[in-house]
Amino acid sequence: RLERQAKMPALPRGWHCESVLFTADGAQFAGDFFAVDLANDSTRLEVVLVDVCGKGVQAGTQSLQLAGAMGGLIGALPPLGLFAAANDYLLRQNWSDGFATAVHIMVDLQTGRYEILSAGHPPAMHFSDYDEEWKVDTARGLALGIMDRPEFKVSRGVIAPGDALMIYTDGLVESKTMDVGKGIDWLREAAREAIEISAYGVTKRIIKRADPQGDDCAVFYLHRVP
Repeated sequence: RLERQAKMPALPRGWHCESVLFTADGAQFAGDFFAVDLANDSTRLEVVLVDVCGKGVQAGTQSLQLAGAMGGLIGALPPLGLFAAANDYLLRQNWSDGFATAVHIMVDLQTGRYEILSAGHPPAMHFSDYDEEWKVDTARGLALGIMDRPEFKVSRGVIAPGDALMIYTDGLVESKTMDVGKGIDWLREAAREAIEISAYGVTKRIIKRADPQGDDCAVFYLHRVP
């Protein structure tokens, strides 16, 4: 169910996207999930990537429940409304580990303008074709399911031709031997080398170099073809 929900739609000409969902130890369940919506005659793309706290079957079960709720609401609510609804849902569940991190991107596929909303999630990255480097995005906010009405700092920008956006979960950048800060530095370099080879197949090359060490990880990559 999570894999079906993570299936990326066919984008209009001039755009390319990829996603990878890698489960810990090859398990058939995951605490990470995507929800995707392509609307307005394929001119508006929304993607939300969520990491439910916990590991194993419990996290997988909670992930399925939250994925169903958010998958039904994405596209029907504005981004802040979607996060508010997910936050209220988690607070009502009374789970022992009842929070989740999330990142939401909305992209106008005609102009390249985007908006990013983050809830306690590792920062999104924007590749500048002009500078030939990945830059860390500024969107920030509290994780979902911790308190009523958390505040969020939204970021906005433009994906120019040749540019790209990437979102991911902490399983990609955090391990017993690497903290998140060092992991993000590693990812910026790995992603730069991956996109230098080709703008296609970037997520697979990154995952091949990663060492998740027992945690789920997921990556979404959106490229505007020059």
